[in-house]
Amino acid sequence: MTSSVNISFSFSPVMAADKVNKKDYRSSASNNYSADLVDLDNEVITIEIEAINEESASEKAESIAFEMGIQVSYINIYKIF
Repeated sequence: MTSSVNISFSFSPVMAADKVNKKDYRSSASNNYSADLVDLDNEVITIEIEAINEESASEKAESIAFEMGIQVSYINIYKIF
């Protein structure tokens, strides 16, 4: 299955200010992502994924869509901070 993947990063200014003042003690082994699976009828199914990087998140999103029987037009990946 081939589909377009868009990757976005978003966070609030408050979160950005907090990151300057605090060290991030989270493990770098995995990150949380939100994926919008857009099917051929332009219906959007949102799922959450834990992955090492954006590429892995998009692969997992495609796999989940396939398992759910969704024919994906494109996928939007958002990193959750």
